[in-house]
Order: sequence, then C-alpha cells, then structure tokens
Amino acid sequence: MKYQGILPRKKPWVKATVIFLAVYMLLLETLAGQYLYVPIAILVILSCFFQKEHLLTREGADIQHTLFGWTTHHLWRWEEIQVLYTDRRKAAPNVTLHIGKDVSFRTFLLTPADCQWVLRLAAAQNPNIHVEDLSKKEQEHRGRNPLSTRKKRRKASPFRS
Repeated sequence: MKYQGILPRKKPWVKATVIFLAVYMLLLETLAGQYLYVPIAILVILSCFFQKEHLLTREGADIQHTLFGWTTHHLWRWEEIQVLYTDRRKAAPNVTLHIGKDVSFRTFLLTPADCQWVLRLAAAQNPNIHVEDLSKKEQEHRGRNPLSTRKKRRKASPFRS
C-alpha cells in the first residue's frame, strides 16, 4: 500500500509568470554581458518543472523528486526510523506526522485516516518505533483544562482604573 502526503501544488499562472520573468532576466543579462546570472536564470526556469511527492510505503518514508521524467528517491527505511510524532492541532483537520531518524526529522501532512494506517504500517514494519501524539502531550502540559488556550486573568487591582 502506498500513502501520499498532502503537498501544495504550484498554480499554472505562477509557473507561467516565473518562466516569463526568468526568460526576460536571461535575455537581459545575456545582452548586458553579465554571464554570471545566466545559470541562475536557467535554474529558476527548471524549478518550474520540478515536482515533489511525499510517499509512505512498506519500504519506508520516501521523498520523491521528479524533473522531466528523471526521478530521485530519498528513502528512509522503517528499520532506520526511530520516532513518529503526530500533531493533530497544527494542521487541522489534517494530521502532521513527524518522522525521526537520528537527529533529523521529516514532516508529512496526511489525512487522519491515512495517518492511522501509516502508524499501523510502521508498527508492523518496526515494532521498536516510538510513537507519540504531540497534541496530547501539549494538552497534558496545559493542566486540567487541555482545551483552554486563554491565559489566566489577574485579579482586579484596586489601583487600576
């Protein structure tokens, strides 16, 4: 099974505007003889065709980059992953899944149903993974009323007007 993270997509009008501005910059810098900026303009044009996907599969957590059909994978296998943190409040109604390996983390945005399936998949693939819910930890830290975000009011002072 393959679960895909939620990523914002570039809008077509933004891509077209960036390409137009980069081509304009490329022409200006070429005509002005400032060839140092030519590679920068080419990289900006190429970035418009760059695609990124977050994938969670049986192999592990994968970030897949694609440019003109050429694909690279940055895979963390489940055996290497040590920690999974879920945060339900930060990206509500979706869930943010933080995946930790050594001292680095990757953040994946998932639907709540997909997140539950990924947590089950991770537990099946590596039973040593530590799973924690950040929103519950934050609620415990706040004390008795975990849903309260207000600060406590001070008592009225007789010297205040």
